[in-house]
Amino acid sequence: MYKSFILAILLFSILSSCSLKNPLSKKVDLTYLDCPKSLILAPGKSLSLENINISLSKDYSINCYYTEDNIDEVIFDFNYQLNIEVKNTELKKINADFWIFVTNKEESEKILESSFTKSLDLSQAIQENNQLYLSFKDSVKLKRYEYDQGIKIFLSLN
Repeated sequence: MYKSFILAILLFSILSSCSLKNPLSKKVDLTYLDCPKSLILAPGKSLSLENINISLSKDYSINCYYTEDNIDEVIFDFNYQLNIEVKNTELKKINADFWIFVTNKEESEKILESSFTKSLDLSQAIQENNQLYLSFKDSVKLKRYEYDQGIKIFLSLN
């Protein structure tokens, strides 16, 4: 009995020390890419609704990557913040659209246009110096060959 117990421990140690790939692993390998130039469109940098002024913060970030499972598709993650200035004390829910336009490098052809409707619950916003902030994250996907040809990204509120 004692020998079989030691044998089982040794066998487990040998098997666990080998670098065998786990077929049940959910780990996905990501390869990050250089993100293209992006710009907030001047007419869409702010929005005024019902005594509320909403503006898109210049401190947004974009992550560009593809997964090893699907190398023909590039994923763009947009992390951005909306600055909200309320002129009255009543905080309510309002809707605003965040738009993403992707064009070719020469800006002569629109490749992608995506809109994300945001229901802004102002009571959930972070307040700092009489200014409200809400943070969001959205993603779009683009074909790899379009990314490789060169693109530009434009952001807007509507």
